[in-house]
Amino acid sequence: MNEENRLLKLDNEWNEAYPRHDVSALDHIIADDWVCIDGAGLVITKGQLLERVESSTTFYDPYKFDEITLRMFKDAAIVTGRLSGTRRGNDGTFYFEQRYTRVYVMRNDRWQSVATQVTAVKEERVSRNDAKT
Repeated sequence: MNEENRLLKLDNEWNEAYPRHDVSALDHIIADDWVCIDGAGLVITKGQLLERVESSTTFYDPYKFDEITLRMFKDAAIVTGRLSGTRRGNDGTFYFEQRYTRVYVMRNDRWQSVATQVTAVKEERVSRNDAKT
């Protein structure tokens, strides 16, 4: 398997880990010194992300990762993509889209993510929860 395919496979494992709440997989993929700017503009660490994933009770349903591109630079790579889907909560059902950039570096003969940027592109209510109490 060439490096491009190895990296795309690893990035797909990240995408698959979210809905399974697979903290162990994410812990392996993400470097200890990883930093992220999330969709709300907050700077979060690896530990904070793993806590979010572990404590989350739901993931978007349905959801789709697509428009994934890879740029290689010897021992570094950039993956960009889009996540879209539906979020359901007490306040209704929302359709959303996010764009993300993940930076990977080769360390100790394996790829690890060292930085991520998430941009919220769209979130709109598609239905309301008007249950009477």
